[in-house]
Amino acid sequence: MRRREMFLGLGLVALGACQREPTQTPNGEAPAAANFPDPAETIAPLYDRYRSDPAVTTFPALIDQAPWSADLRSKLEAMMARSQTAEAPILDFDPFVNAQDWRISSVAVATEGVVAESHASVRARFVNGSTSDEVVYDLIWEGGAWRVDNIRHSGWDLRQIVGQGA
Repeated sequence: MRRREMFLGLGLVALGACQREPTQTPNGEAPAAANFPDPAETIAPLYDRYRSDPAVTTFPALIDQAPWSADLRSKLEAMMARSQTAEAPILDFDPFVNAQDWRISSVAVATEGVVAESHASVRARFVNGSTSDEVVYDLIWEGGAWRVDNIRHSGWDLRQIVGQGA
């Protein structure tokens, strides 16, 4: 009887282990977790201000427009100082919409990959005027939250731009 109870207990433990969500998927990414913030939730609000009339919309300085990682924030500050010294912009477009002018619609933001409490990739797709476009955000987990560590497009990389002339 005792042996049967032991096997039954081991079987229940094994069954419970099989039913738990894995800590990583085969490609090394963490599965979605209900209690862990979706990185897309960090990016989606950045597009709220673009849904209003561009003629009346005001924006804070670039440094205050996103939750930047400490490293990228430092690089952005250095780039802005170099721009001011040179009296010429180094970054002469809005990286969130890949344009100088905008009339944004149809915004879709989705997490493409995430390693819990480490790094993530989020793609923002949108229509600017009549042109479909997209940018990819690289995020890192820093200070208990997702922080933007880069923005990329097929034609540019924000980290490369902010490093120019450094």
